[in-house]
Amino acid sequence: MTPPRWHRYALGAPFAVFFLVLLLGGLLNRVDAHGRFVDDTTGKGVPDVSVTFGSRSTVTDADGRYVIDNLPRGSNLLLQHRYYGRNSVSADLAEYRLTPLTITLEVKDAATGKGVDTPEARQPADTQLGKGTTTGEMVVAPYPKRDVPLIVCAKNYKPIEVTPKGNLQDVDLTFAEGQSCPPLKTPAPTPTPLLTPAPSGSAAPSPGGTPSPTPKPSGSP
Repeated sequence: MTPPRWHRYALGAPFAVFFLVLLLGGLLNRVDAHGRFVDDTTGKGVPDVSVTFGSRSTVTDADGRYVIDNLPRGSNLLLQHRYYGRNSVSADLAEYRLTPLTITLEVKDAATGKGVDTPEARQPADTQLGKGTTTGEMVVAPYPKRDVPLIVCAKNYKPIEVTPKGNLQDVDLTFAEGQSCPPLKTPAPTPTPLLTPAPSGSAAPSPGGTPSPTPKPSGSP
């Protein structure tokens, strides 16, 4: 006798529910990672950031955006960029702000556009952070503080204050004969070591270096 159709359905229902729970659980525990990486000093997207999860990877586009589909919820992504270093971020973040490790300043003559010979970067004015090449290129590392003015100067040029932005920045200096960088901080003098006094009761050496004879006791032959 053939069992009723509803009976066959009843036997298969638990398996269907089981597979449905697995499917829904998998969908709820997956996430499509898509976001944007932004330079914290400029507010602009950072291109060419390598974004990696295990063996899967991509790079950000010109606006700093990326997409990696179907990742476990709560995953972390590894970011790598030559100017921003390595960072680990949650795949759930829509935007992450990066700060450059260094900044390269291209210092040029405002009138001619040519590189300024051996410019300097100061922060504050009496402390040198970097010194450039004869063509005006100067790398400052680590990245300068953003709450203190960065002074860029050179011999026969008027010093100016700039706000660091991004990892590459052009700086124009105005020729001013006789002007130069502010004086550098004078290093503290090296303390002179104190002489150690001779122990109490010890005889000082004679000028000739020969010790004085010990006097004989009174009454000795």
